[in-house]
Amino acid sequence: MLGIPLGLLTANAVEWGMHKYVLHGMGKKRGTFWAFHFHEHHKEVREHGYYDPNYERFPLGVHAQGKEAWALIASAVAVSPLFPVAPFFVGTLWYSSLNYYRVHKKSHMNPAWGEQRVPWHYDHHMGNNPSANWCVTRPWFDYIMGTRVFTEGGVRETNVLGLTRLPAWLDRILPKPDTLGTFATKPAPRRAT
Repeated sequence: MLGIPLGLLTANAVEWGMHKYVLHGMGKKRGTFWAFHFHEHHKEVREHGYYDPNYERFPLGVHAQGKEAWALIASAVAVSPLFPVAPFFVGTLWYSSLNYYRVHKKSHMNPAWGEQRVPWHYDHHMGNNPSANWCVTRPWFDYIMGTRVFTEGGVRETNVLGLTRLPAWLDRILPKPDTLGTFATKPAPRRAT
């Protein structure tokens, strides 16, 4: 059962690292496999007020969202040999891959939902610092790594776990988001859809 929290933490760390170092690091160079994220996804999202119309396409094509889905499938296959030894850990990683795709797609298909439910990812795209807020599903590693940057006047999560509700005892002991995150100097202009 220890594999479940370890899987959740591992998945969030990988999400943070892949986004920062692969999608925005290697992906800034045009012509690479990973360039779809920065040069297609970010462009579409900025032009359409966080909405990405490309999520309407079949998810397994040779396009930005297809490459995202194929990378998630490849990562799920890569950890499969560990299943007999660590079934809860691997199962949690598989769940996390599916959840990542679900949350990412839903947030860009329904910008109002995305802004309210994953404000850290909304800030990544619509704030004035696309070199921050690397997490998509939960902001954990953005807080751990000091990369959670709030957009002034934007929606913010009420707790560092990025959950909509917490038991009162847990809410009392967790640090508040404002004490760990930083604020952007000015908000980016909002574009209408």
